[in-house]
Amino acid sequence: MSKARKSKSQKAKSKPRDRGPHGLSIVEAGKMIGLGKNASYDAAKAGEIPVLIFGGQKIVPRGTWLKKIGADVGADNAA
Repeated sequence: MSKARKSKSQKAKSKPRDRGPHGLSIVEAGKMIGLGKNASYDAAKAGEIPVLIFGGQKIVPRGTWLKKIGADVGADNAA
């Protein structure tokens, strides 16, 4: 018997990766300033969103990003 393949719509969506308390995904960082997915990746590629790469995983440093956009860093670390 052959295994039936699930279509893309039937596959369960994967959980977002945990970036830890000090990191954001590129899309999360972009959403904070009103950007969509593609615009967020474009901004990261242009260097407008700071990105660190660890083993192929791209992480936006939370503290650096919050300072850059003028958000209150102390309120974020209080949680």
